[in-house]
Amino acid sequence: MERQNESLTRIARLRTAMETLDPSWETIFIVGRVNQYYFTGSMQDGLLIIRRNGTAAYFVRRSYERARQESDLPDVFPMESYRDASKCFGTECGRTYLETEIATIGLLERLRKAFTFTDAFSADRTILRVRSVKSPYELSLMEESGRLHKYLLEELVPGLLVEGMSETDLAGRIHLAMLETGYHGVTRFGMFQTEMGIGQIAFGENSLLRTSFDGPGGMLGMSAAVPLVGNRDRKLSSGDLVFVDVGFGVDGYHTD
Repeated sequence: MERQNESLTRIARLRTAMETLDPSWETIFIVGRVNQYYFTGSMQDGLLIIRRNGTAAYFVRRSYERARQESDLPDVFPMESYRDASKCFGTECGRTYLETEIATIGLLERLRKAFTFTDAFSADRTILRVRSVKSPYELSLMEESGRLHKYLLEELVPGLLVEGMSETDLAGRIHLAMLETGYHGVTRFGMFQTEMGIGQIAFGENSLLRTSFDGPGGMLGMSAAVPLVGNRDRKLSSGDLVFVDVGFGVDGYHTD
């Protein structure tokens, strides 16, 4: 199923949700790249501005050319700074919302230099509520991801195990199998400062070592600096527990 008119439908749903949250809202700034992808179809260094009056525009530093190719939003413009966006779209923003879980103080100050708004309110929960209701297009990608994920874990991973291999050996083989199966290459989370390489992969007691990741599993990882991927020194022995917890995604949509 192709993505057709998803951006306009999603922006319309966000406007409806904002009316419920705050009938006096006027402007939303979208700075997070995942949210930009959700509402525009492209993931760039840019700024999406949504106004209550029905207008919406995507301003892009890099790469404007790619954004034009990928986005199904009709109004996409190049910019070098936020001032370019304000000159094109207007400086008066009124009651303004943005992703306060993502925006830094420095970014907020740069927005204030280019736009005029009295205060910045959080749009995070409202955006997440909109994103939580999946379209037929999104459901088709999640269903395909789940089918391939099941095949990976049940059919492919058991055949990759070899006595004497390290956790990193297994991680490398699993990652290659994932890419060959159709994996889109990265697992993203909505939690702040949360990173995940392939997933959590560990043998035996290493699976009991907790990490900063907010999940039920654990792993030793490469080191304290990189508690990810797997451990080079832990070798697989007969009878060991093998812990494999990986997400799987297709075109931006995951199963877990």
